[in-house]
Amino acid sequence: SRIVQGSVERLDKEQGKFVLQTSLGPVNARFVILATGVVDRAPAIPNIKTAIERGSIRLCPVCDAYEVRGRRVGVIGPEEDALRESIFLKDFTPHVSILCNFQSDISTGGRRRARQAGVEIWDAVDDVLPHPCGFELSMVGGGLVPIDVIYPCMGCDVRSELALAIGAECDDEGYILVGKHLETTIPRLYAIGDVAKALNQIAVGFGHAALAATHIHNELRKRDRS
Repeated sequence: SRIVQGSVERLDKEQGKFVLQTSLGPVNARFVILATGVVDRAPAIPNIKTAIERGSIRLCPVCDAYEVRGRRVGVIGPEEDALRESIFLKDFTPHVSILCNFQSDISTGGRRRARQAGVEIWDAVDDVLPHPCGFELSMVGGGLVPIDVIYPCMGCDVRSELALAIGAECDDEGYILVGKHLETTIPRLYAIGDVAKALNQIAVGFGHAALAATHIHNELRKRDRS
């Protein structure tokens, strides 16, 4: 086998085999595994890549919430997502706030749930300013409020375009539908990891890979013997 670096631009099926149109030229395959993942939607914060690298913006509380124990955490996102993530984070730090631009961003019912969970809501955040120790929140009425970490929960874009183009079925959110061996509705086409609606964890992706690869290996042995 060979490992090459390139990008797949199109996936077709011709005469019972897959043809991948890539940046390196066409590639033929009897089986294909899609591990294209998802792309997190990010807020408009200056130097966001640097902030992610230094850990002041974090994308997965399931992965690393234990690292923010006792720190001041802000959550940005639509009401339901922000509430769910904030309540989850309260198990790790008492200092959790939902950051909003306007009072109308969170409903009366949402405010009640936040209050019951001990989550603060800051209604008048005008801007988020990078700081060596995290961020400073510029408030509409004036003044700066320091915060250590921000968790955006703004959803993600599922990279299932190749699967859709070849006719594989996806759910309403764009995640590829798979069976117990991670095979899609197109025979011999598999999808693993986040693109198949997983827990967005590397460990889950590895587990999916093991299941799919083992099934493909066994299928190849059957076909080669027949």
